[in-house]
Amino acid sequence: MCKYFFFFLLVPFFCWSQDFSDEDYIFLKRHEHIKIGLNDDKFDIVQSVTEHAKFQSSKKLFLANETISYNNNFMQIRNIDAYTYFPETDKKIEVDYIETQQQFDNMVFYSDDEFKKFIFPAVTKGAETYLNYERLIIEPHFLGNFYFSSYVPTKSAQLTVEFPKNVELGYTEFNTESIQVAFKKVETDSSYIYTWTATNTEGFESEDDSEAVTFYMPHVIFYIKNYQYNNEKIGVSGTLENLYSWYYSLTEKIDEHNLDDVFKVTDEITKGLASKKEKAKAIFNWVQNNINYIAFGDGYGGFIPTGAASTYETRYGDCKAMSNLLYEMLNHVGIEAYRTWIGSRNKPYSYFDLPSIYVDDHVITTAIIENDTIFLDATSSYVPFGMPSSFIQTKEALVSIDKNTYKVLKVPAQNSDQSVTTVTTNMHLENGTLKVSEKRFLEGYEKVDFISDYTFRKDTKTDEEYLNTTLALGNNKTKYTNISKTNFDNKSIPLILEYDLEIDSYARNIGEKIYINLNIDRTLSKSDIDIKNRKYSKKIDYQFERNFTTNFEIPEGFKASYIPEDITFEDPNYGFQITYESKDNIITQTKSIYVNTLSIKKETFENWNLFINSLLKAYKKSITLEHI
Repeated sequence: MCKYFFFFLLVPFFCWSQDFSDEDYIFLKRHEHIKIGLNDDKFDIVQSVTEHAKFQSSKKLFLANETISYNNNFMQIRNIDAYTYFPETDKKIEVDYIETQQQFDNMVFYSDDEFKKFIFPAVTKGAETYLNYERLIIEPHFLGNFYFSSYVPTKSAQLTVEFPKNVELGYTEFNTESIQVAFKKVETDSSYIYTWTATNTEGFESEDDSEAVTFYMPHVIFYIKNYQYNNEKIGVSGTLENLYSWYYSLTEKIDEHNLDDVFKVTDEITKGLASKKEKAKAIFNWVQNNINYIAFGDGYGGFIPTGAASTYETRYGDCKAMSNLLYEMLNHVGIEAYRTWIGSRNKPYSYFDLPSIYVDDHVITTAIIENDTIFLDATSSYVPFGMPSSFIQTKEALVSIDKNTYKVLKVPAQNSDQSVTTVTTNMHLENGTLKVSEKRFLEGYEKVDFISDYTFRKDTKTDEEYLNTTLALGNNKTKYTNISKTNFDNKSIPLILEYDLEIDSYARNIGEKIYINLNIDRTLSKSDIDIKNRKYSKKIDYQFERNFTTNFEIPEGFKASYIPEDITFEDPNYGFQITYESKDNIITQTKSIYVNTLSIKKETFENWNLFINSLLKAYKKSITLEHI
């Protein structure tokens, strides 16, 4: 006997009535059926995937390229059936070659992530593609998620999960408010069947500087909460306690042998240091400088940290290995330190709402020193001791105290006064060319960002080319000379950049007057938001301050007949102040800009643009020089 329960999230009818006839490519169907079996205490999980797509024009034929991603230690792919169908002739052409490749990127040393790669043959306008396959899920913690929308419109998106009555399934929906999702629950004699269905979902288009797609795309994450075996309820991912218990069980498999060399170097680098904070800083800097970050994923090795001895010997490791090395070294010198799981800012989830592996994607070390909680991430090579990496700000950290004890702490956003650029500029006119000497002090994330980007690009660009594209000072005729960098490798003090500039055709001569704009640095000048077309919030990597002092020497025989008025824009989240002062033959502009938020929400777009437009208006102000 079957029992049926139906639930609907209602939205306007037009969401159901679209046919997407003007789209180049659409999914007619994206369906997944997951069947969970339980034999004694062993799970048998099979995910059946069906995709049916149509090329409605010949503009996106590149979408004939298909990949199926999976982890070959926790999953298997089988029974792939893929072909192109031509409705006009009622013919189909099978895919006859499927290649298996490992997934790598420039940060991955080894990974057991693989993908099946193939091309649907002979696609053209009107062609339809069919793809069916099965994914065997070996590890029940990796049950999965399902997105109701995709990068192109979808006529029918459906997820079905079938599971026995001695298994309890949990699920959480995200971002489904804007679409209509029908949920159906069917009860049979031995099982439950949950089905989610959405029709006519629009294609998702990413936007520059936006949050990750997980913040916007409607999806559901589902997980096995527990199961009954021998009259006992056994937890899997039903609670945070379950998740932590599994995580901790993986740390118990860490190789903790042969640590003599690790402890020896720890003693050497902390010798003579009196305070725990000094010792922790020395250890953190040593790991940053001596262990190369290389992502590593091989079965449960992708979740179990490499032993500290191996990481020390090989001089490389992933986030788990580096955090474990820090953990061992810090505790060796009496510093309270803990292994810690954490999600990046690309993860919108909370451990309390979603006790699942989908909440986090990173591992760090948490140290308690003199009542201060310090989040240490040595994978970020240039972050100074005491600051977390920027991409884990505001995130929950799952801190492992012991086998039965954990804490969830929140990583604070770093205040704008911790990431400051201070610029002193001296400029004068010489034969119509603006001559400039400039010195920049960069602290916090401002320094981290610059060094990271510079290091990544230094092999393809000269210093002059790099500064010209990065700083974009003056105009397209700006020339950089006498470039120097100080404290590049010292994380504790500001980076100092010094250089001279020659900027031709910058001063404007109109009649007997010369116009000079002192804003050669126009930071944030391209940051306005297209309110009409932008759908999603604007992500900001970190809060910052930028302070400028510009001294312009009035040429001999001239006077300043016009100096712009002071201008200010104040908001708790962002603002600026620009003032001018004239003394003797020097005009000094003082400019301060601050951003005290990590996200510009859609409801504040207009105010953000008001801030940017006010700044742009101030940037256009020039001083006027006339003959005495």
